[in-house]
Amino acid sequence: MLGKYCFKMFVKILNHIIFLFKRKHVTFNPVFIIGCGRSGTTILGETLSKHPEIKYLNERRDLWHKAYPEFDIWSGKQEMPKLFADKANVDFEKISLLKKLFFREQVLGNSKILLEKLPINNFRLEFLNHAFPNAKYIYLTRNGLEVSKSIERKIKKNNWFTGKKLELLKEFSTQKNINFNCEIKTDLEKGMWEWRLSIQESDKFFSDMNSSKFTHLSYQDFIQNTGLALKQIFDFLNLASSEKLILNLSEKINLKNKSITQSAEENLMKIGGEILKSTINNSYSPF
Repeated sequence: MLGKYCFKMFVKILNHIIFLFKRKHVTFNPVFIIGCGRSGTTILGETLSKHPEIKYLNERRDLWHKAYPEFDIWSGKQEMPKLFADKANVDFEKISLLKKLFFREQVLGNSKILLEKLPINNFRLEFLNHAFPNAKYIYLTRNGLEVSKSIERKIKKNNWFTGKKLELLKEFSTQKNINFNCEIKTDLEKGMWEWRLSIQESDKFFSDMNSSKFTHLSYQDFIQNTGLALKQIFDFLNLASSEKLILNLSEKINLKNKSITQSAEENLMKIGGEILKSTINNSYSPF
């Protein structure tokens, strides 16, 4: 045990020395993947992470919670956890720590881009915009029926609404006066409800944002036209990409679930609204 501890301390000290030596030669360049949970953000992030100049943080809640412990809505350890955050939650000391933690990952990864993915950030977009004013965004959307069915499966496994997440989503919906004029009872309807809350926040944010700061793609387009989608993203990030790299990344993408194109039940349509219709026929755009 002592040997393992000493080795961990040695690695920690060595990494700190490397960071101090290299940081002066690296520019902090954060990029956030934004999308509701179960929208394909994981496969998108993992695919992009294969680019040699990208350091990918896949739901590194530990880094977030070191700086903002109140953002931990899942463990039940926080007395007053926060789901929603805006510019009022931008605390100079906490943001400085968070940036340092992110930047350290980028530097140690010898990367030009720090790519971060955490689906709950759909409810913290104004916070991100003020905390990271120079950040760029990759906005991924997916057919709301597919997302809600995927969330339904996670709910049934009891590993989706952990901690106070469900309670905080209800509070958020109430505070924002979001009323769907129907009861939400089934797990499928709960999945649609979370998707609608999430995409509504994202839609509002990106509709008002300068298009030079974000790129939007649908999960369907990413799956069916992977090479083109990757080229679009790499160009947006000003990263060089060879045809060989894009071909290799494209070959590893598989559509695990068949697309759902049929009409939704009346209750689901009431919850999903017009945005649901546009994602079903793959015509949604925040522009």
